[in-house]
Amino acid sequence: MTISSRLRATSCIILALAVCVGGCGRGESSKKTSQVAAKVNGDEITVHQVNQALSRVGNIPEGQQKQAQQQVLDRLVDQQLLVHQAVEKKLDRDPRIVSAIEASKRQILAQAYLEQVMSGATKANADQVKTFYTEHPELFGQRRVYRFREIVIASTPELQPKLRAELERLDKDPSKDKIMPQLVSWLQNEKVKYQTNVATQAAEQLPMELLGKIHQMKEGDLLLMPRGNATVVSQLVQSQAAPLTQEQSVPYIEQYLHNRKRLEVSNEEMKRLRTAAKIEYVGDFQKRDAAATPAPAATPAEPANPETKSDASESEEALQRGLKTLGK
Repeated sequence: MTISSRLRATSCIILALAVCVGGCGRGESSKKTSQVAAKVNGDEITVHQVNQALSRVGNIPEGQQKQAQQQVLDRLVDQQLLVHQAVEKKLDRDPRIVSAIEASKRQILAQAYLEQVMSGATKANADQVKTFYTEHPELFGQRRVYRFREIVIASTPELQPKLRAELERLDKDPSKDKIMPQLVSWLQNEKVKYQTNVATQAAEQLPMELLGKIHQMKEGDLLLMPRGNATVVSQLVQSQAAPLTQEQSVPYIEQYLHNRKRLEVSNEEMKRLRTAAKIEYVGDFQKRDAAATPAPAATPAEPANPETKSDASESEEALQRGLKTLGK
């Protein structure tokens, strides 16, 4: 087995290895009281482990729970068999795998502490909910569902000025129906790659920073916005009123405000920890020492994004994800 193939197996065995390590310190009294679901070469898999794995699956219909339990147990049995083989092949001593296990342990502990800190976040009161509802009519009282005609363009920096100039020219045409076909013809002449699409999105599914502008758009109006390495030209085809009353909105607003408070609490804790700690950057990283900014606290268990973002932009992204639950 090569190192690369070993590493591919790591994701399958890390959890099981952690379970094995965690179980080593249990006494005889613990074993006697545990509910055993299966034994694999003498090693126990408990009902608690099965239920814990099931909890990560999500909601399971009542009639399918027994089948789901058996499937989860079978996967845990397979996992334990792989652990046995990994230990037999001394993979648990491979430096790369030891490092991967330690990294996973660090992530789990960091996330556990952050979850504990965020559990103290206060919930929104009735006045805060009412204020948020009033301040965001485009999400609630005047909520709309939008239908767009889109052209997703593989846009380079050099193309941007030409594209904007062409859109300005096309937008002067009183016949709005002709704009998108004419833009497609222009892209073909310029030999630019593109894709066409029709998208229907409710207000809460749109970027918060653009929602106010989109709310004011009329049918036929254009919107230009980046999407990864591409540029999207959207034309509003239709918008339909789909308001939510304050009573309907309460649970969504409460969840949104609670998530925002959790994010604030986590960021405050990270700032406190950084202020109290002695942090020194060494070697090639020393130049970052003076200008280094705290990493976003919301998701410490995720790999760092190679494109550095500010705390504010990270917060907006997290809040935007929370808003997508509105109206569902």
